[in-house]
Amino acid sequence: METDADVGGCPECGCVAVGHGRRVHTVADTPCFGTPVRVQWAKRIWRCQEPTCPRTTFSEAHAFASPRAKLSARAVSWATDALERDDTSVSALARHLGVDWHTLWDAVAAEARRRLEAPERLAGIDALGVDEHVWSPTGLPGSGMVTGIVDHTRGPDGKPRARLLDLVEGRSGPVYRSWLTDRGEEFRAAVKVAALDPFQGYKNAIDDTLQDAVAVLDAFHVVKLGTQAVDEVRRRVQQQTRGCQMVCVRAVSPTESRDTDDHGRQGSTRGTPTRPA
Repeated sequence: METDADVGGCPECGCVAVGHGRRVHTVADTPCFGTPVRVQWAKRIWRCQEPTCPRTTFSEAHAFASPRAKLSARAVSWATDALERDDTSVSALARHLGVDWHTLWDAVAAEARRRLEAPERLAGIDALGVDEHVWSPTGLPGSGMVTGIVDHTRGPDGKPRARLLDLVEGRSGPVYRSWLTDRGEEFRAAVKVAALDPFQGYKNAIDDTLQDAVAVLDAFHVVKLGTQAVDEVRRRVQQQTRGCQMVCVRAVSPTESRDTDDHGRQGSTRGTPTRPA
């Protein structure tokens, strides 16, 4: 493919440039019917005619692909959308595009940062949720924890968006407070409901930065705490009425027989006894 541009302006001095041949730039594009696609772009080379201009030649620029890129812009957008919305991985997407893992991830990471920094991403949010997540199970206790912030704003259909907004390293009140502070006063004023797990640190952060929001426990922890309370009552009542009892269970094979005493009462079992359960 090639563009139909016949006039170019020098990015250094602004003078009209003339054609100076073409150079083929090969990029990976979105797959077609499961087959990786390669696009060969015959990029026009321009030459500045101004003798005093330090820029002698330059390549044409187009939104299809950035300079020296190995992926087209729509391929990067396609892969980033798939990671955001679908249950897939970078390795699977790289295989569909026919490129290396690092080639795809470098482009996706840059596109993801651009999307995260877009101010419209946080527009219209009136309900937030926060909870911790074990990011890395290795290391010292609590060292692999991250704080996850979720958008619980209801859409036009009345259902919560359940959209992950950010993951912040650490699990503490100052971590959540710092994230809320960085979002700005306009964002915090729009939040009306703040859901959280029963952790005092998150509650302190909400009280300090979201004064107009109503703090509520999320449904999962409400059910968990209710079930735990019922279970504790059941154990306490059982111990009060029947006392603490240990039940010993022996495993007896069908071929083993039991001895009875003179009164017909069951005695010990022949064979090797097992541990009490």
